[in-house]
Amino acid sequence: MPAKLHPADEAAARIIARAQRFEIALFQGQGRYAKAEAPTLPQAREVAARLEAQIANGKRAMIYALTPEGRSALVTDATQTAMETSEMQIYTKKFNARRAAQRAGIPDDRIEVLRTPKGYIWRDTGPKAPAPAEAKAAPSAEAVPTAPKPAAVKRKRIDYDKLEAEAHKGHLPEPPDFSAPTHARFRNKLAKLIELAGAGDIVALRAVEINPVSSSPKAMARYRDLCVIALEARAEAAA
Repeated sequence: MPAKLHPADEAAARIIARAQRFEIALFQGQGRYAKAEAPTLPQAREVAARLEAQIANGKRAMIYALTPEGRSALVTDATQTAMETSEMQIYTKKFNARRAAQRAGIPDDRIEVLRTPKGYIWRDTGPKAPAPAEAKAAPSAEAVPTAPKPAAVKRKRIDYDKLEAEAHKGHLPEPPDFSAPTHARFRNKLAKLIELAGAGDIVALRAVEINPVSSSPKAMARYRDLCVIALEARAEAAA
């Protein structure tokens, strides 16, 4: 009997099955990466193999699957196994695919069922953008005194290439700063990621669902991925 698949690998496999494109990155050293894109997973694997042969530094190229709604997943041997053995990805009937999406908690207006050569799959199209509000007439310059504009706050640019290079050395990244009020509703989820990273639980980290549709979840997704890279680097060093 085949080994039971982990839910995190099954979730990643569903993202990979609905991916619109794939990004390939191979660490070259000193914060530099060789990067490429491919429209399908087989082509992405071919590109990754060529990069590994050209650079030949012993590092494996990382392949990320990206869906139209902005979800991402790292392609691994475990997710490939999940894609090959999972029975939840492909459905023989369109109705069954829609029901599976509903059971996953996706609202009806966000479910899209697609036909593939092997059957039907579903995807979450994400929340719809709100309709633009009607423009209101601007008050006249005479009625409202002109106030000086506040000075723009300069944001410190984050060097993600450097952070990823450090992660490959086994260094966990600093958590993103969620002190601003706009991040308030995401703080509990970030705290969970920090706790799992501190415990070194790679499987649980990968199992956390993150839909990077705004700045807060995007920051959490980058932090989670860097933590996974760092913890895997530590495991390889200890092996």
